[in-house]
This record gives sequence, C-alpha cells and structure tokens, in this order.
Amino acid sequence: MTHRLLAVVTAAGHGTRFRPFAAHVPKEMLPLGGTPAVELVIDECLHAGATEVVVVTRPDDTVITAHLADLHDRGWPVRAVPENLDNGYGNAAPLLTLHDELADHDLFMVAFGDDVLLGEPSAGANLSAMHHVARTSAAALAVTSIPHDQTGSFGIVDVHPDDPARMRRLRQRPDPATVTDPLAVVSRLVLRPTILDTLAAASEAGGEVDLGVAVGRLATTDPVAVHRVRAQWVTVGDPQRYFDALTAYWRIQPPGVPA
Repeated sequence: MTHRLLAVVTAAGHGTRFRPFAAHVPKEMLPLGGTPAVELVIDECLHAGATEVVVVTRPDDTVITAHLADLHDRGWPVRAVPENLDNGYGNAAPLLTLHDELADHDLFMVAFGDDVLLGEPSAGANLSAMHHVARTSAAALAVTSIPHDQTGSFGIVDVHPDDPARMRRLRQRPDPATVTDPLAVVSRLVLRPTILDTLAAASEAGGEVDLGVAVGRLATTDPVAVHRVRAQWVTVGDPQRYFDALTAYWRIQPPGVPA
C-alpha cells in the first residue's frame, strides 16, 4: 500500500436539472464567490492532507479538464480522468473507473464536486477529522442534521443506540414518520479499498452503482464511523439549491471581503 493520500472528486454527472446550461458547462463549474464549486472542493481536499486530487469527469468534458490543467500549471497536484462508462452509471462509477489505482491505497478520500462545505472551522477540517477516525474503522461518512420534514429527500443515517459515532444503517428517502434523528448523508467519505468489492448496480438505487448503498451494506458487517460536519453543506446541483448556496455563501462571506 502506498502512503500517499489520494482524494477522488466526482464530476461526471449530466446535470439534467440544469439543462440546457449543463449541456455546455458542467454544473460543478458553477461559481460561488467567483470560484467554481469543483475548485472549492479540490482546495478542501488539499487542505485536508490529500497529496493528489483526481477529478473524474464526463468522457466528453473539456471545460473542467481545461480548468484543472490551468490549476496544475499553477502548481496544484490535480488531474482529470474521464469516467469509464463500462462500469455502469451512478455516483460510485468514478471509483470503479479508478479501481486499480485506489486498490493500492490504504485509505482514500471521496468528495462530490457539486457539494461545498461553507464555514468550516479551518479549511479541510471535516475531511481531516474523518481521515483520522477512519484509521480505526472500515470507513468514515459525513452527516449533517436536517429539518425532519426533509428526510424523504435524502439518504438518512441511523446510528447505533449505544454509539452515536457509529453507523447502524443507511436508508434512502425514508418516511419522516420512521426517523427519530434526521442525519442526512453529506458527500464526504474516507474509504478503504475493500469498498470496491461491494460496488454493484443496486435495485434500491434504481439500478445505479450507488456509493451510499455500498457503505450501508458495509456497515452491516464492519464499523463505519459517523462524522457530524461542522460546516454548512450546500449544493449547486439544481437551480433552487444553487440559489440557496449563493445566499448562504454571501451570508458567510459578504461581498467585498476577501475569501
């Protein structure tokens, strides 16, 4: 196993909720404060200790790839890899694209390129903390509390009654009436290569290769640590939530104040 710490940033979605815009510009390039969301995520990973960031893009992408080339020329340890569509479709397909490379790592980070953590106590603090606890767990998964009436829109983590820092199971969009403590999955994970063996099309994910489903299955046999993020989780993945993300960004980082 290599001692390098690799971070995988997923940016291969088709952004269907942002069409026709996303047909030309990936949603991950939508800016917050003038900086593309994917760049903010890459910066977070590097501050968390990643020695290299691999961004998995759509096979036909040229926009993110060009931006990463510019970052690389400026000294950022980042590169783009096109997603291999032979591995199926879903948010875990980028990990299968990098299967052989990830298999050589003891631990690796995963972050979704359209989700940003605002107001961290220090840059990369959440992923860094997750990396620490993952050393003694099978994986670490980030969660955040959400309003109870929104549980039907998210993957919800149930924790062990005798250990609130350990995941018991993950449920996709459960009935709010069945949820006591609404902890939504945040798109930040620290994983071991063993997760790669569990990645397959899942009926509960509509036939997609889903990372949340795989981690939920892992939690039935191995300890999966739960990390409650100390930040505001926002996404640029659809128009309404992008508006909310912009509002939150400027509330935390007022215009005219250097980021």
